[in-house]
Amino acid sequence: MKKTAVILLTMMGMATAHAEDYDYPYLVFETTDGSLQTVAAEGLVITFADGKLVASNGEGSRTFTLSDLSKMYFSTSAEEADAIEDVEAADSPVEIFTVAGICVGKYGSLQDARGSLEKGIYVVKSGSRTTKMMVR
Repeated sequence: MKKTAVILLTMMGMATAHAEDYDYPYLVFETTDGSLQTVAAEGLVITFADGKLVASNGEGSRTFTLSDLSKMYFSTSAEEADAIEDVEAADSPVEIFTVAGICVGKYGSLQDARGSLEKGIYVVKSGSRTTKMMVR
């Protein structure tokens, strides 16, 4: 009787654990400046060499300097995947908005903007690209 109860409880625990499984199809990398980059987790291979992390999958690869990474986490949301992209040209003009969508200014470069802003999270638009930025 005890053996049956233990087996039954074990099976119930396994079923519960399986029911709590989630599919996390994206890995999000957050850098120290607050920008996010997302890669599909399927087929993802992560390697470390020369102080850099390289995340590769069938779609391509992204390289991060380890000292620039703040955190990485899995996400269920496809919204973070490519909805917000990196502003690659830091020396091009940018528009800065609050997370509520209020424009706080236009700057000649991302570096100029960082030096002028108060602590907080902002949305940065450069040409057709948009990213989030945290000022600490």
